[in-house]
Amino acid sequence: MTQDSWEFIANPIAGKGRALALARRVAQTMEENGATVSVQVTEAKGDAERMARAAVESGATRVVACGGDGTVHEVVNGMMAASDGATNTVLGIIPSGRCNDLVFALNLSRDSNAVTETLLHGVPRSIDLGRIGDRYYTTVATLGFDSEVAQYVDEGRPPSFLRGTLAYLYGVLATLFKYKSRWVSLKGDFGRFEGDIYMAATGNTTRYGGRMKVTPSASLDDGLLDLCLVRPVPRRTFLRMVPKAFSGKHVNHPAVTMALTRSLEIESREPLWLWADGEQITQTPATIQVVPHAISVLVPKDQTTASQEAP
Repeated sequence: MTQDSWEFIANPIAGKGRALALARRVAQTMEENGATVSVQVTEAKGDAERMARAAVESGATRVVACGGDGTVHEVVNGMMAASDGATNTVLGIIPSGRCNDLVFALNLSRDSNAVTETLLHGVPRSIDLGRIGDRYYTTVATLGFDSEVAQYVDEGRPPSFLRGTLAYLYGVLATLFKYKSRWVSLKGDFGRFEGDIYMAATGNTTRYGGRMKVTPSASLDDGLLDLCLVRPVPRRTFLRMVPKAFSGKHVNHPAVTMALTRSLEIESREPLWLWADGEQITQTPATIQVVPHAISVLVPKDQTTASQEAP
């Protein structure tokens, strides 16, 4: 325990200030148990990535992201950049964001006592990451309609009192009636698809947007990405499909194709944005790849299956 060097990176905005308060409370408890903990607070976008990279380069063995999926996204990218994609530093998470989709996939508790117990006595679980160019993501990468919804929400256009899933659903309604399908070429282990699509989501985890199980069979450690491809449908039909995504039953619709792949090459007639972990990544053409067992995350000790523990 005492040989580990802990670096907490807290987003003071996440959870309406809950992230920073929780980070300091957990850090104090850990120090009382003999840990050496440093807490850094971000001030702007990109700070968490820079801080995580510096922490790894300075020898930190544990880097803890205190915030939501966006904070985790930055911290993971900083860790991977510092180690040229092969980090031995273990990631910890203090969840306090709006959606926490990776936390859901890892079955982590948001209770402060449980969080402290996991950091103090948890075990490293090796998980896959998705990669687009030199950027990594932990949850889902989107293309098409979902990317435009993500853009709408990121710009803060939903009413300010809406957060998380509700903001996403508002964005769906606001975007739907002006959205047009896009032509793409997709190449992966499943073969090739060429034609118009409504959206395509490439999942390392089951859900995004807080509760939308877009790739309900996705696994964090199977060395594969789950592709959900939705071909053009009437707007009313798509609206009826949206509630089914909360349970993953949208996959039964004839316009939906599911596939497994280790990589996905994407081309389009016009540049289209890819978003991942709720962050804007790059435009097409682009290639998405899975990086098997790329990083280890602290999980509760009772998660004891071989696939959950790092070698």
